[in-house]
Amino acid sequence: MIRPEAGRPAASLRPLTHLGVPLRVHGASVRLPLLTTLLLGIALALSPPLLSAQTADTTATPPDTLRQPLAPTDTLRAAPADTLRQTLAPADTLRPAPATGLPRPAPTTPTEDGLEAPITFTARDTLVVHLGGDGGDRGTLYGEAEVIYQTNTMQAYQVDILFDEDQLEARALEADTGLVGRPTFVQDAETFMGKELAYNMQTKRGRVVEAQTGVPGDEGFVRGGIVKVREDSTVFIADGVYTTCECVEDPSYSLRASRMKVVDQKRIFTGPIRLYLFNIPTILWLPFGYLPAQEGRRSGPLPVQYGEDDRGFYLRGLGWYWAVNDYLGAQVSGGLWSRGSWQVTPTLQYNRRYRYSGRVTVDYVFNRRGESIDPNFERNGRAALRWTHNQTLTPSSSFDANVNLVTVADYLREEGQTYDDRATQTIQSSIAYRQNWPRVGRSFNVSTNQQQNLAQRSASVTLPNLSFTQNSRKPFERQQRGPGERERWYERLTYSYSGGVRNTYAFTPSDTTDIEWWEALVDRGKYREATGDDEPFDFRATHRVPISAPFSINRLPVINRSFILNVTPNATYTEEWYIQTDRRVADTSAFGNFRTVSEPGFFSYRQFSMGASANTTFYGLFPVGVGPYQGVRHTVRPTLGFTYRPDFYGRGWGYTRTFVDPETGEETVYPIVSGVSRGRQQNLTFRLDNVFETKRVEQDSTGEVQRRTLKLLDLGASSSYNFAADSLKLSDIGLTARTTLFGQVNVNSRMTLSPYQIDSVGTSVRTVDRFVFGSGGKFRLARLTQFSVAATTRIQSRRQSRSSQGPTTDEDDLSTVPGPGVGFNPAIGNPFGSGFSSTGRDVADFAIPWSLNFNLNYSVTKRTTQLTRQATANVGFDFNLTPSWKVQGRTGYDFERKELATTNLGVVRDFECWRLSFSWVPFGLFQSYNFSLQVKSGPLQDLLRVNRPRQDTGGRFNNLIR
Repeated sequence: MIRPEAGRPAASLRPLTHLGVPLRVHGASVRLPLLTTLLLGIALALSPPLLSAQTADTTATPPDTLRQPLAPTDTLRAAPADTLRQTLAPADTLRPAPATGLPRPAPTTPTEDGLEAPITFTARDTLVVHLGGDGGDRGTLYGEAEVIYQTNTMQAYQVDILFDEDQLEARALEADTGLVGRPTFVQDAETFMGKELAYNMQTKRGRVVEAQTGVPGDEGFVRGGIVKVREDSTVFIADGVYTTCECVEDPSYSLRASRMKVVDQKRIFTGPIRLYLFNIPTILWLPFGYLPAQEGRRSGPLPVQYGEDDRGFYLRGLGWYWAVNDYLGAQVSGGLWSRGSWQVTPTLQYNRRYRYSGRVTVDYVFNRRGESIDPNFERNGRAALRWTHNQTLTPSSSFDANVNLVTVADYLREEGQTYDDRATQTIQSSIAYRQNWPRVGRSFNVSTNQQQNLAQRSASVTLPNLSFTQNSRKPFERQQRGPGERERWYERLTYSYSGGVRNTYAFTPSDTTDIEWWEALVDRGKYREATGDDEPFDFRATHRVPISAPFSINRLPVINRSFILNVTPNATYTEEWYIQTDRRVADTSAFGNFRTVSEPGFFSYRQFSMGASANTTFYGLFPVGVGPYQGVRHTVRPTLGFTYRPDFYGRGWGYTRTFVDPETGEETVYPIVSGVSRGRQQNLTFRLDNVFETKRVEQDSTGEVQRRTLKLLDLGASSSYNFAADSLKLSDIGLTARTTLFGQVNVNSRMTLSPYQIDSVGTSVRTVDRFVFGSGGKFRLARLTQFSVAATTRIQSRRQSRSSQGPTTDEDDLSTVPGPGVGFNPAIGNPFGSGFSSTGRDVADFAIPWSLNFNLNYSVTKRTTQLTRQATANVGFDFNLTPSWKVQGRTGYDFERKELATTNLGVVRDFECWRLSFSWVPFGLFQSYNFSLQVKSGPLQDLLRVNRPRQDTGGRFNNLIR
């Protein structure tokens, strides 16, 4: 940076008419030649009335604090004799131009002094022009001064314009409370602040003393003793300090180096660099440093986690992230254990805006537990695959995948790093392609699905699953009808179609086998060994055509009122195709003296049903009122339906075969395919829904009346009666209720009542065809068989202004997704994380001082004489002990077992730039604790992190929790 040299002789006054300067009067900006401005200033200085007005300006600063000493021989003397002052309009009429409204002249050809554009400046207080002297020709702006040259802007309390040097110098006003009007310089998109600042308009280089600047595209800040800026935006920093802590003046953590260099506003290179906590140097020292400061992702090493488990001490997360391009990113990470176990986890992520996005993660872990001479020595390998994909092919078609596969059932329990993963019992996967034709109301789906029960080691796979749907259509509807002409009865005829092909693989192993479901899927012999069944697949194709003709009776007189009755006659035809049937073969060594074998061959199972349904709605009003609540409206929606279906179990339909027991000679009828309905149905169904509502009437301060409808209670009852059944014709009665108490507590209840009695025959108990009502001399309508009630609520305090939640990222494409350690780092050791989170970090919202979740469940089941009860209460809470301490937890209690459910407790301490968290599962199957201390934001949050993850509490907290 070029600065005026000390002792330089005074330069002669050169013509400066090529430099235009603005003169702001009453908010207007006028550009005049500089020489004209100087002459105008002399006239203003010699004018007594204006001098009088000047003395009344209370915003002017005393001369002894602002005036620069000038050479007496080269000074144009005016009152006072040592300066030439151009006094602007008073403070009430002189307003600095807003940053968005300042004139920014377009680049022009270089002027006599080599400047490419005029200078625009404003000041709230005073402009003082010095001619000649040791410092040369200069102009000084006081009070909220702002100078704009091309795309560069300088703001400070005082700005000096050195006309001979084409240089700008800025400084702050030192006051008892600190610096007032700290100099700020904006060059392109970069901002510098400091105690003193200088910039040369020809060389486009600058110098800042005690500088401070933000890192573009980052949450970090750089501070330096002296900062020099070159014309290509390269920044040289002496005594540099880098931190992501917002308290830049005295950061709680920082990386410091005697020399730093910022290149292209993207990369920071340093010499020897050291970590400081507050102002205390630590032992973390590196011979050089490289800090990427660019926006979005960047390639680099991944943060490492350390800890201890039953496989020894470990380092996990060792690896590298590679930002291939704006749409593709790759990552390879792994782990090492002191006892010989190891892990490797490659990950690929892709994202193309409005087209597709997804991620593929493969995790392989080789476990070595114990020594080779130990009796329980264990060596095994296990793997997991996670693939998510979302793609919009056309406006009417899409392809989605959500694959979650593990090779062994205990993978999540052994390798999971979160409570949710280790307690997971089932995992699911699906891949689907969807195509819609909205104009004709058709859709086609093809998918494959997989569901795995980790506790029972069972699995179910559907491959493939095809479905086609045609929405309701009216084939006889006329395209045009005359004015006022109603729809004819045959035009109401409506049909739809749904069909599908489904091939299902079911695997339920015995307790003694160690064969996994994926092994039995490809090996029929292993499937037979694990399950005892011969046929692993169940293939069928289904066609279903419902037909209806709805109509309404608009005026149905009931109790001197008219109701609208909606009637819908209907019929349904269903056809299922099979490629094999079942046949029983005599086998005295098997249970029942037979075994079932599959007989290849096409078979079609056809069935149909028909019926009608009717429903209506009517209302009742109870003129009662309590306080602001006025009236209760009762809405009743009864529904009545009748369905007829033949007995397809009869021999005439051809859906059954007979088997003769070789020992007893008895003949048994059995279905040749699954799903054949037995018994004729002439079923009358009825349902009654009731809704109770009230209206809250309030009057605001303006006298306007406001009415709001509130739902009080939902009640429902349903049952059916089968006229064709030989006994137990009336089915169970179901009752439901739903309400909200005090606007906060949601209560749901369900009850099932049996109308029949039970009887004991020997050691067995069965339901007999005798009604409970009117029997035994007791007045009972029905027998309770099941009852359940659940109450849930969530209450929390109002959100305050402060929020500690982390920033969100725009994931339209990978160019906006952070790099390693910021947002693209799957939970180490478990690529699925908690809720498949990519960070695995706890989030605590200090803006909500407290919250409480409560859930109460109670149920009673009594099918015969045996009574089963379940009663549990679960609670989740968090509250701020102080504005910086938060306690979190979730627990529950089983009143029947008289034991606590799995409990998780946590404490979070929020510092200004750090966050400390501790979580603990004190008892149960998944006892563990976790401690973490890290910075909250910026690229240092993974580097400056102390983590003690997943430590088993066995042997550590036993005395405390017993």
